[in-house]
Amino acid sequence: AETRDDGFLPNFCQGSVILTVALIAEMLAFVVTLVTRRISLTLFEDLLLISLFVQWIALTSVAALCAARARLNRLPKLQAFALAYALLLAITVLVSEAAIWLLWAFGRITTFNPEWRGYFHIQNLSVSIIVNALALRYMLGKHELKQRTLSEAHARLQALQSRIRPHFVFNSLNIIASLTRTAPARAEAAIEDMADLFRMMLSEDENLVPVRKEIDVAKKYLAVEALRLDNRLNVEWDIGTFPRRAVMPVLTLQPLLENAIRDGIEALPLGGTVSIRLWEDNDKIHIRVANPYPPTKVKSTSATHDQSLANMSSRLQSHYGEA
Repeated sequence: AETRDDGFLPNFCQGSVILTVALIAEMLAFVVTLVTRRISLTLFEDLLLISLFVQWIALTSVAALCAARARLNRLPKLQAFALAYALLLAITVLVSEAAIWLLWAFGRITTFNPEWRGYFHIQNLSVSIIVNALALRYMLGKHELKQRTLSEAHARLQALQSRIRPHFVFNSLNIIASLTRTAPARAEAAIEDMADLFRMMLSEDENLVPVRKEIDVAKKYLAVEALRLDNRLNVEWDIGTFPRRAVMPVLTLQPLLENAIRDGIEALPLGGTVSIRLWEDNDKIHIRVANPYPPTKVKSTSATHDQSLANMSSRLQSHYGEA
């Protein structure tokens, strides 16, 4: 999970953000038209003039925040909030003043200092104070919720890894110890595989890894297990096509394979085959691990095995969405 904090202000240069602001501004103009007194001969003309004025303020504010976003997001949140708020209020005052001068320049009013000038500024500034405060508070709250969710997911994943990794390390060391006296050559090969495997597994830099890298980790683990089981373990891979940028939580496959070997292959005198299938469908990564069960353990272990897989699936979904 990516927990880096880039600031609470969104990218106001994006077309979707600009369109959203324009739609909200038009809704505000419609409400203002309905609740204020007539400023022209028809309601439609009122709406046109008020929409022009409100959109002028809204789009100018978006342009200013687009230009200032990078600098504001480098500041502490409260300071960035205050500066963005002050900037939006200043834009409202400047646009209101410019509107009066334009009305005077085009002959719509007889003087550039009409009697309603103060009321016009107070009215516009009051609306701006409320609307901009709500908008900025919504952005800040949404950002804090996102950061809190990512931080919790990151902490839960690290807790999960802290339980899996030592368990796997101890099992691997036991495998090598069991091979040291009976098959020194195999033990040496296992140590080489473990060196490569730990180099990939024990890095704390990544929580999400490319699918191919996770498959390589699983293959290293299966190679070590095959040595321990004296070739009673057969593996069938069915790997679909994944986009190059496809990633998955690190150490997703290894505990599933360990469960399949412990509950299925170890108890069979002749061993068996573990089938692993990975495929992509609708931007989701699907994993299926199948293994044979000893006849006497089918009834007692199948429910436990299914529940284990269901629990792991629910944990992955809670951290990353659909696994």
